[in-house]
Amino acid sequence: MHLKLYSRYRNSAGQRVRTALNLKGVDYTYVGVGSNGTISQEDYNRDVNPQGLIPTLSVDGELVTQSTALIEFIEETFDGSSLFPDDPLMRARSRAFAQVIACEMHPINVGRVKAHLVAEHGQNDADWERWYDHWAHHGYETLEKQLEARTTKTAFAFDDKPTVADLYLIPQLYNARVFNTDVSAYPLLNEIDERCRALEAFDKAMPKNQPDFPGEGAI
Repeated sequence: MHLKLYSRYRNSAGQRVRTALNLKGVDYTYVGVGSNGTISQEDYNRDVNPQGLIPTLSVDGELVTQSTALIEFIEETFDGSSLFPDDPLMRARSRAFAQVIACEMHPINVGRVKAHLVAEHGQNDADWERWYDHWAHHGYETLEKQLEARTTKTAFAFDDKPTVADLYLIPQLYNARVFNTDVSAYPLLNEIDERCRALEAFDKAMPKNQPDFPGEGAI
């Protein structure tokens, strides 16, 4: 099976999928999308994903989109440690944690949302930053409380191994650093972030380690 992942170095959804592939020990070809990549955004939109969003995974030429679907495909297809907790309740909580990020937090910081707010509603950068900061902290507070509610503390979010919750959390906290969002009030999130980033699978998936990373000074 030949896998080709269309992504971009600073693409949160793509980073989730890269980490999942790394944790499973799956080889894949990375295809950067955009000015620093091997395919332009225009060609990607025309030939790969008409929605224009990344990532897309090519599986022997068959194309699949959306990071949650891709992570479930990886889990169901490849051997290795499960990307989900073994306990059914923890599995559900891990999924719920991930979906707070994917469905409620991630959409507010994508470029097309900011561009629309600026163009259609007259927001300047300061307006947008206040708007983003409000909703970002609402999400981080929710995540922190979900971790506080655990009856058994685990090394990672909902297990003693990384699971889907951790795959989504690490790129989101990377975004916090990019947007200068102060997350010091969330000690459990930061503890898990530090523990995950020390693992090779997470480190290899970081933006700085992708072929299309522009180099020193980029974020």
